[in-house]
Amino acid sequence: MPKSNTKQSNAGSVIVDFEIDASTVFIVIKNLGGSAALNLKIKPSTSIPGLEGKKDLSRLLLFKEIKYFAPLKELRIFVDSYDSFFRHLENSVVSFTISYQDENKNPFSNKITHDLKIYTDLIFFIKKI
Repeated sequence: MPKSNTKQSNAGSVIVDFEIDASTVFIVIKNLGGSAALNLKIKPSTSIPGLEGKKDLSRLLLFKEIKYFAPLKELRIFVDSYDSFFRHLENSVVSFTISYQDENKNPFSNKITHDLKIYTDLIFFIKKI
């Protein structure tokens, strides 16, 4: 959960996750909380290959700053096909450092780490079913 100097039950809670199935990979940014996240900044720890390895998605403008991210808002960003993504992925461990403010200017920060190699085993079973 995000950390703050104040206790506020309605505070935003922003996560970054990967949604992976047998054919596609998406990055999902979601505000799970009941209030907006302001000046949202997301720093990926490493490059994220997309579009058949032709684009480094960690450089997308939306990772630099989102001024206003509404409560319960979700962004789904297409990354690549499953096969292409894992063929171009150099580092399976990707962390996202997330920082933002609530509407009262209280700071929040969180770090989420994903080890994407877990999906390389699962995909064999997904494709078999």
